[in-house]
Amino acid sequence: MKYLLFFFASFFLFACSNSSEEEKRESSAFFLRGNAKWKEKEYHEAIKWYSEAIEKRPDFSDAYYNRGLVYQSLEKNDEALADFSKAVELDPKFAPALFKKAELLQTLTRFDEALTSVNALVKTFPDSAANWTLKGDILLQKEDLNGSLASYERSLSIDSSLIETLINKGVVLQEMNEIDLAEQVFQKALKTGKYTDLLYNNLGYLAIQRMQWDLAASYVKKALEKDPKNELYLKNWAKIQAKSSLK
Repeated sequence: MKYLLFFFASFFLFACSNSSEEEKRESSAFFLRGNAKWKEKEYHEAIKWYSEAIEKRPDFSDAYYNRGLVYQSLEKNDEALADFSKAVELDPKFAPALFKKAELLQTLTRFDEALTSVNALVKTFPDSAANWTLKGDILLQKEDLNGSLASYERSLSIDSSLIETLINKGVVLQEMNEIDLAEQVFQKALKTGKYTDLLYNNLGYLAIQRMQWDLAASYVKKALEKDPKNELYLKNWAKIQAKSSLK
């Protein structure tokens, strides 16, 4: 791949809801201790207290979810996935847990399972741009370009400010060989002033596809001015120079 796209991880930390029920007080206290240790980056202590909360209250979906976040921060993905899945099992409408489960399955390249999870997410919460972006990302990795494009467009219809989603839409159009439409998207994204080196590189690669070597050189040169050690930009620059030398 000679252009760049985005897959971003998200983060949600839940706070325990207030409960006056006597049997839940101790579990809630353990949960709040876990939150405090998590914020202090004492991850193993956080796991300990979340586990204590779960032992006292096995249906404590928030504790499973927050423990999953800690496991994920420690790159213990199997444990994290188990906790996110348990949180969803206990509360099928637990949006952050559904999101993290789908996102982690995507990270683990278990794309079919990730798609099942994200489909449940967008069905339950269809007005979330982030959910549709995640579905677009997963479908892109499954090489379902039409589905990915539709998901990105749905996301942008909800929140047009999502620059990363807009760039990924351009990448999908480029993959579909819709070069003119991809260029329009990248140029629109460039006007935001964000990710300019990435966008110059992507525009440069569009010019390479058109064999417009001078234009490609002007774009990739701008990308390298901002990030001179980027290996992808350097590869594109070398390709341009090789072709230019043959003129």
